[in-house]
Amino acid sequence: MTASAAPRTRVSGPLARSGAELAALITGAALRDGAVKAELLVDGLRAIRGARVDSRLVADGEIFFALPGERTDGRLHMVDALERGAAAVVAERPNSAAAPHAVAPHAGEGAALDVAMAAAKVAATKHGATLLLVDSGVRALAAAATSWRARFDLDVIGVTGSVGKTTTKELIAAALGGAATKTSATPGNANNEIGLPLALLNLPDGAERLVAEMGMYVGGDIADLCAMARPRVGVVTAIDAVHASRAGDLDAIAAAKGELIAALPADGCAVLNADDARVLTLAARGPAPVISAGSATGATVRIERVELDQATAHTLVTVATEEGSVTANLPLFGLHFASGAALAIATAGTCGVPAAIAAERLSNVALPSGRATVRSVGGVRLIDDAYNAAPSSMRAALATLAASPARRFAALGAMGELGDYAAAAHLEIGRVAASSDLEFLIVLGDEADGIAEGARLGGMPIERIIRLSTDEAGIDAAAGLLRDRVSAGDSILIKASRASELERLVAAIAARLEAGA
Repeated sequence: MTASAAPRTRVSGPLARSGAELAALITGAALRDGAVKAELLVDGLRAIRGARVDSRLVADGEIFFALPGERTDGRLHMVDALERGAAAVVAERPNSAAAPHAVAPHAGEGAALDVAMAAAKVAATKHGATLLLVDSGVRALAAAATSWRARFDLDVIGVTGSVGKTTTKELIAAALGGAATKTSATPGNANNEIGLPLALLNLPDGAERLVAEMGMYVGGDIADLCAMARPRVGVVTAIDAVHASRAGDLDAIAAAKGELIAALPADGCAVLNADDARVLTLAARGPAPVISAGSATGATVRIERVELDQATAHTLVTVATEEGSVTANLPLFGLHFASGAALAIATAGTCGVPAAIAAERLSNVALPSGRATVRSVGGVRLIDDAYNAAPSSMRAALATLAASPARRFAALGAMGELGDYAAAAHLEIGRVAASSDLEFLIVLGDEADGIAEGARLGGMPIERIIRLSTDEAGIDAAAGLLRDRVSAGDSILIKASRASELERLVAAIAARLEAGA
């Protein structure tokens, strides 16, 4: 493993000191899909630092990128952003052909935008702020972030994969020491063409390292993010059929994830999941040296032992490294977290962090809610994994549930955007559920019916399989059925893709258990 050079220039100072400087910065950025031309309507004289796309979150001195979207149009909130202290507003020209993400104005909205633009000019002048017009707000956001990133010797670790991106990103950030070592991470799952540039523009003063989650829907997405963030280290967690309905087959998904490895410099490092054959094929995509982490023989960081501590809901992961074996005590519950821990220790090593220190730091990791969050309510263990689901993560969650003592219950929803893989994948997960010794299985939503059918085909008695809707009536019925059947010591797994919104079921079950009803 190789250690990175100490950063020479830390993040500091304003992005721009005037509207003219901001316009030049955005226009001058080199983007893969062409230049951005910024038209200066009002030249503010205030220093500019930080960025938002939600006017309600704007702080003094920040840029508000007034992006049109499906739910609202940011251009209707420009005055609000200026009143909250925005030093600059970047807005799209109405009906810009360069902004295909925008929704066409409905009847009357064109006039409303004209009024909003006129009001924004007045407000910008009043507050000494800048107002810029561009063809594409998203590309302008990328241009600003690209220019800002280029000023600093920031050590960027890019993390991608079909599943486990957010978890692995948080584990890596913890292994690197977090804020105490001037390490930042993209917040939540901010991993796209909006989230990543915002994370770059909002880096805290003094930041030296960024762990950047990178997502994709189609080929080219990650290449764009890499051109912006310029990662030195690239981590790939897994290849699965997530977003297959848009991205294509598994080969196409692997090729798209491989854009991260292709973007790494020769003096960088690729960190690959040793247990995923498709991930390992990405080693040849770029010039950077490669290390691996996982259970496979020959992995640079090899998982030796994984133990679930049922009393504390922790996961103990022992890995063999070039420095000897170390054990991480993760405050997370799940066999699948071992892979992320191994990748984190391997990645920390590329940044000069000894394995023992990285492992010790992992005891402080915290994940966003809905990612295998475990809590005990009325003596019943709730495993809240409702944020997302893919075939591999479903199998992993069921394996963790199968290792739990006493009786086991599962409430499973659909795995979204699997395209041609959907029918077979849901049937397979149903068969896995049938082999997991479940007391009771609830399948929520028509799109998840294949799980119920797979469980039946796998030999699970039909009286222990219930199909319900994901509307409020279905959620209420599921919560009631589970409450009536569970007792202290039992475990319930709730897991589905985000669209199912099964966090509603988690809340409903918890409320019933707390009430003892």
